[in-house]
Amino acid sequence: MNKKERQEILKKVISDNTIENQADLIRYLEDANVHTTQSTISRDMRELNIIKSHGQDGISCYKILAIDSDELNDEIQFTDEERLKKLVLEVGVSLTQIEFTNVLNVLPGNGQLIGVLIDNVRQTFKEIVGCIAGDDTILILSQSKDDATEVYEYFDQFMLN
Repeated sequence: MNKKERQEILKKVISDNTIENQADLIRYLEDANVHTTQSTISRDMRELNIIKSHGQDGISCYKILAIDSDELNDEIQFTDEERLKKLVLEVGVSLTQIEFTNVLNVLPGNGQLIGVLIDNVRQTFKEIVGCIAGDDTILILSQSKDDATEVYEYFDQFMLN
């Protein structure tokens, strides 16, 4: 099975089911005759903009992140910065600046993905020295309070509150 076929099945499984964790996801995929590693599935999820979100019933589950239906076209590939903006808009809960750091709280299960995206964009976003990401909290480090303020203003524009 090639990557495109595997990713199509992954999208269908995510769209058709309420899946709360990767172990359940891997079981669904195995039922669909997709046998692969957890790391491959994680890569596929990142490429397909699959995030963990809370449903209307309060249950946390995977869903495909899209801003509008035209963007679901397979030909469109988001940059890491575009994915970061969309993800923070979708799952951002709160943002707090403390001196030279920012603390970004997100919905559970999304911290690691956002941390990876922040690490990827910091090559061009020099005000970010690095970050530490947990399940729902990301600590974003800067060298100075002024740099941290720029980082705060950048992320704050994508927060709904």
